[in-house]
Amino acid sequence: MRGKGGACGTDPTPVACALSQRGLSITECCVEERTFLPYLSSAKKRGDFYRLLHSYAFRLFLRDLLALRNRYLPERLGPFFSPESVEEMAGQVERLALIRQGPAGTIRLLAEAVTDFGDTFEWFVAEILHRQFHADVLWGVTIPGLSCGGDFDILALLSGKLLYLETKTSPPKHIEQKEMRAFVQRVRKLSPDIAILLVDTHLRMKDKLVPLLSEALREGGVKDAEMTRVEKETFEWNGRLFLTNSKRDIGANLALCLRSYFLDRFFG
Repeated sequence: MRGKGGACGTDPTPVACALSQRGLSITECCVEERTFLPYLSSAKKRGDFYRLLHSYAFRLFLRDLLALRNRYLPERLGPFFSPESVEEMAGQVERLALIRQGPAGTIRLLAEAVTDFGDTFEWFVAEILHRQFHADVLWGVTIPGLSCGGDFDILALLSGKLLYLETKTSPPKHIEQKEMRAFVQRVRKLSPDIAILLVDTHLRMKDKLVPLLSEALREGGVKDAEMTRVEKETFEWNGRLFLTNSKRDIGANLALCLRSYFLDRFFG
């Protein structure tokens, strides 16, 4: 189940079957053309890329690279980077054949069709769910005919339960109420067993995003919409909806959400 149209339905996966049993179909999923993947010429390079993406600094570097494109110069990067780390990461990206370095720190971006990091990050998180949690996963999923718009970043099946995971690569200051409202609307319409909003940041969730998500729940008719801290910057509502960031490790934070959902439920 890859690509557009009929290609999404020729060999239904467990996730697709679960959606079909809800009366839903998929018109698009796992489209690689908007990611770095088509530019990685071998399975080894894809494996190296997946390994490098576990570094938050590397993901920030790629995001800045895409924003600057051929205007890139090391001094135009944010204060997060040291000259040594920039040189190392530029070398790593060049070895993957995603850029070509020129004189005075200039680069040429070879992955010309990639306009932002969002789709690549969806693929990466889907790979974590598949490799670390042995989940059946689809990413970049379009489900037609839904009033909420029908675009779902990641859908996965774990222990027979449907997970909807939304990813955000923007920092909290750029995430607004309308995005939280849209997330809650998609959760309400799809009615997954568990929903996770993952923000790729090391910043706090409590200051802005927890209040925004609580407000979106209230707007959706939830009376008790207060989020409860699970641990550090991972929060939950009603044991089924989670908000977390990528500090420490994405896989570890997803594991925390899954443990909170699956464990200590036997007696209600």
